Amino acid sequence: MKRREFLKLSAITALALALPKKMYADEESSDYKAIVVLYLEGGNDGLNMFIPSTDDEKTGYPPYERGRENLKVANNLLTLPLDDDGNLDLLNGGNPYNVDGDLDTAYTKGVYKHDGLPLATNGIMPELAHLVDKGKVAIISNAGNLIEPATKEELQSGAKLKPPFLFAHNHQTTLMCNGIASKIQFSGWAGRVYDTWQGLNGDSLYRLNMGIGGNSHMFYGDKTEPLIISAKGPSNYAWNIKRGIYNDLLDIQTGDIFEDLYTKKQKHSFNMQDVLYADWRDKAPEWTSKSAYGDELFKYPGDRKLQQDEVIATPRPQEKLKSIAKWAYIGKNSGLKRQIFYAPDSGYDTHGNQWVQHPRSLRGISLAIGDFYKALEDMGMENEVTLILVSEFGRSLGDNGNGTDHAWGNHYFALGGAVKGGVYGELPNLNLSSEDDIDHKGRLIPKISMSQYYATVLKWFGMSESELDTVLPELKNFSQRDLGFMG
Repeated sequence: MKRREFLKLSAITALALALPKKMYADEESSDYKAIVVLYLEGGNDGLNMFIPSTDDEKTGYPPYERGRENLKVANNLLTLPLDDDGNLDLLNGGNPYNVDGDLDTAYTKGVYKHDGLPLATNGIMPELAHLVDKGKVAIISNAGNLIEPATKEELQSGAKLKPPFLFAHNHQTTLMCNGIASKIQFSGWAGRVYDTWQGLNGDSLYRLNMGIGGNSHMFYGDKTEPLIISAKGPSNYAWNIKRGIYNDLLDIQTGDIFEDLYTKKQKHSFNMQDVLYADWRDKAPEWTSKSAYGDELFKYPGDRKLQQDEVIATPRPQEKLKSIAKWAYIGKNSGLKRQIFYAPDSGYDTHGNQWVQHPRSLRGISLAIGDFYKALEDMGMENEVTLILVSEFGRSLGDNGNGTDHAWGNHYFALGGAVKGGVYGELPNLNLSSEDDIDHKGRLIPKISMSQYYATVLKWFGMSESELDTVLPELKNFSQRDLGFMG
């Protein structure tokens, strides 16, 4: 093989950036905070994640039941099994959602109601419900890409604009990542945070933005880019290739300015990979807590413990949140001040077969965040890390017989020790063709913008009001800049 071909085949493009002068920021500062963005690709059905629990004829269970027809979750009260210390105990108490191991019946069996809250949690998500009860989860009602406050009449008449290409996956994903609902061609909101705070983490190779198991436009600013790492952790290239021979080849100077620059980048990327791998191996935390099934944290319980005949949960969120918990611990103990993590999960475009597809996804999320919060507590970082759930849009309240279709407003949640639990925002009128339905199928007009959602977390993150206006240009369109769910 020619040397040129060998170099190209060995490229590690994701890490091919300049090696920093020193590997970590100064360790004297303990001011650490992290945001974790759990992104549900496809448009999550938030209306079947958080179900109305009141009898209100506009915002309660009656209009939900009428609109949902085939896919409604029953208004049956399920009880969380707790041990003597108030911890969730699914190992001894069993799974409240179980109905003879049948997946679609488990999905619609019932809900966990929460004292004083108008929304209940789907029975398939006991870990999430328990965290809601503990006050660690804020439910953000009916949020979405929104340029400015607008009524149905204003939107239909054209007096106020809808986001461009409403209901389209790719464009709404881009707008969600932009943090601005009016422009497709724009930088990402987390990238703009990094642009604003360049140098905050010193010369650390751990950039402010890290993608775990996936990349996102939200990370790309005008001046900065993210670090992207596999959810399984970095590879050890010292063992996977004949490193010494490769290093000797990289030391050869050809006299070609472009090839020599490319070679320099390769050396930098391998050196960075060495540091990442060493930290992953040597600086990772040890967790002593057990999952609700009595296993070590982030271990998939298996179908026997889940009491299902079919595969009920996807393990992807567990793997990614485990990785993020480790990187956050490494980041804090390496002297970093701020980090934003991104973890995507796919499979939420439920036009059909929603009875099977959606419960698997929701069960996987619930397992993951239950273990994630316990891991944060073990590390003493529960007040320093906040997870926010995001998706490009919600699903229609009216179903199509076997699934739901693209919509607009959605229910999201924020999780963490710094979160003030409760339901935030105005509940929508769920009657089809109501003033909150942009058409006749229950496509809800958001009352909360993503700018407000992001701003609330970024204010906790440490951004000033002027910095928020720079990062989120449409925030000025809303009178309520802070939704109040962060302590």
